[in-house]
Amino acid sequence: MDCANLSKGLIADACKRAVSGLNGRILLMNYADIDRTATTELNGVVEALQLKAGKYAHAFEFKDTTLVAEHNLVKEAYLPTWEHIINAKILTKTQDAKNAIEVLSRAKVVAIVENKEQGAAGEVKYEMYGYDAGMELTESNNTTAFADGVVYSVKLASPANEKESSLPKSIFKTSATATDTLIEGLLQVVAP
Repeated sequence: MDCANLSKGLIADACKRAVSGLNGRILLMNYADIDRTATTELNGVVEALQLKAGKYAHAFEFKDTTLVAEHNLVKEAYLPTWEHIINAKILTKTQDAKNAIEVLSRAKVVAIVENKEQGAAGEVKYEMYGYDAGMELTESNNTTAFADGVVYSVKLASPANEKESSLPKSIFKTSATATDTLIEGLLQVVAP
């Protein structure tokens, strides 16, 4: 396949507008915890995502309007790359929030977000940011003024000299239900 030649078109549905935004939950996993030999992808869609034995993703809950994911094209000398970014606003001042920010300041993570726009069969409900190079905490701002209730504003982004080879990867396994099961399987089961 020649990556620089268009091979098919795109038909826009003039009657339906995409729903913007994310739902408020984000899953973060350590970059090194992904079992890349057991993770499969076809045409930019991850069909199987496996973590190494004993490793789990961690769910973080936000008010949906305080979580924004984006990507930017980076034109480089030889090949284009993509910068992946997640901005989050934390509305609570707790020691747990402070501890999480401290850990993120040293971590390299991969993020899974849940889009409000899910596609006809749920095929774009989940996207993964930072799969190739990981993401790092690049900004963390705090003010005691708490404007609009925001205590901390944080930004996860592709490392300065390591960008992604593609747009965020969609995660989809045969159906919306199977995909939800795959995503929930990344989390540690907590006994009631």
